[in-house]
Amino acid sequence: MATHESPAAVAALLRRHKLLKQRQGIFQSRNVDFFRYKRFVRALNSPEYKTKSEKHPEKYPAIRNDEDAKRVFISLITAQLVVPCQKLHSAECKENGLRPNKDSPNLLLKDKATLIPDEYYVWNYNPKTLMDYLLVVGIVVGILAFVCYPLWPTSMRRGVYYLSLVLLALIAAFFGVAIVRFVVYLISLGFVSQKGGFWLFPNLFEDCGVVESFKPLYGYGETECYSYQKRLRRRKRKQDKKAKDEASEK
Repeated sequence: MATHESPAAVAALLRRHKLLKQRQGIFQSRNVDFFRYKRFVRALNSPEYKTKSEKHPEKYPAIRNDEDAKRVFISLITAQLVVPCQKLHSAECKENGLRPNKDSPNLLLKDKATLIPDEYYVWNYNPKTLMDYLLVVGIVVGILAFVCYPLWPTSMRRGVYYLSLVLLALIAAFFGVAIVRFVVYLISLGFVSQKGGFWLFPNLFEDCGVVESFKPLYGYGETECYSYQKRLRRRKRKQDKKAKDEASEK
């Protein structure tokens, strides 16, 4: 019985281990975590796993060499807890009718696992976390609280009423700032069009944090925008990497 339980125990222990350096990918139209085989071997040789193996050898087989690591990993594949996959490049995505995604690469199921160091594997094991349970409890409590609203004390209902007014005022203020911002931009085109126009809160609608959305107070064109600066940083990293590769080749 212990032998049948060990793959799940190992998977539960290493599912989110830092040595796996997992990435997010798209596998069969769903978001998944994937990793390289060599990273899993490193996790099996980690102090955390060794400690568990010494205390519960029936659940966590001892890893003395690469063959032991391979045997444990094969048990996970047999139990369908992990499956081999291929990371597709842009051209390969188009060949398979998939849309390329820079942030989450597309993954394709492989027919056979070869257990080579750089081979990719997808987790087919997603145990519930504490946050999942807290989220469910929070939703249930929220629904019950909403249904029981007529039974709330008068003071609580009055507090919720004032809170809703504050939220509505904040939403109205946000839309007001957005409108004023756009009007100022249109007017500024007659004076500073060569700079790309004048923007209040240039990061207001950028994909960044709440505080960063209101920094800086103003800017010209898109030079102060978060997305523009992010593109510049990405371009600089590529140039630095290219220069480093060229220097190493010499």
